Amino acid sequence: MKKKQFIVVGVGRFGLSVIETLSRQGVEVLAIERNEEKLEQIADIVVQAVCADAADPEVLGQIGARNFDGAVVTMGKELETSILVTIQLKELGIPYVMVKATNALGGRVLKKVGADKVIFPEREMGIRVGNELASGNYFEAKTISEEHSIIDIPVREEWAGKKMEDLPVYRGGNIGVIGVRTEEGPIIFPEPGYVIRETDILIVLGENQRLRKFQ
Repeated sequence: MKKKQFIVVGVGRFGLSVIETLSRQGVEVLAIERNEEKLEQIADIVVQAVCADAADPEVLGQIGARNFDGAVVTMGKELETSILVTIQLKELGIPYVMVKATNALGGRVLKKVGADKVIFPEREMGIRVGNELASGNYFEAKTISEEHSIIDIPVREEWAGKKMEDLPVYRGGNIGVIGVRTEEGPIIFPEPGYVIRETDILIVLGENQRLRKFQ
């Protein structure tokens, strides 16, 4: 099977994180960055590192951008550059272009010029942190949307020894247990008859407001 190939434009903190994650997943990455020093730190994990201005109309064509599966444009603070790069990537036929933005207005503009998805990393992280703090959850948490999260909840003393089906959150409305972290390993979608142990940690999916009330 042919490996996926992505272009990442910009090697700031966010771009670096994207490159490292893609590389760990076996995706071939071509990185474009104007700062040569930033490219040096990723030279060993990308298939190609290009020191150039991606906004230059000739650059993307010369590297064969049209042959890639997708691209990630990470210069959120440089809206004009992000717009130019996004337009060129879509004109070259890149099937999927994800672009970082810093505010809603910039996001709307990027969508209008062809971005398939616009992300707000700082905002999304802020939502996640806020949800964790508001819910009192200090275990692993994952934000699904502004309204929904998956959180870990330690087993309460009164739950130990009960069957999963007896819990108020096993199949409750807008909230439910989707897994259990046990000492032996995780159990996904536990059976109704599973007996809960005090060392278990429940993996719960639900509306943030319901999760906060439950906790």
